[in-house]
Amino acid sequence: MVERLAQHRHCRSCDKAVPYKDEFCDEKCEIEWKTKMKKKKNQLTYFYVIMVVIMILAIAMTMMG
Repeated sequence: MVERLAQHRHCRSCDKAVPYKDEFCDEKCEIEWKTKMKKKKNQLTYFYVIMVVIMILAIAMTMMG
């Protein structure tokens, strides 16, 4: 027989089961997840800036000959 579990979701940081209304199991996990997401966002922003600079340099070099 299959055991039914209460409605739940998993912590975004450590993947532990938490009540459905919560997203994180504790404040430590929430802070850790937000820090990680901020770092990823910054890395993505730097990547976009570098790509724009490369495109501008490529266009400039093409126009120069």
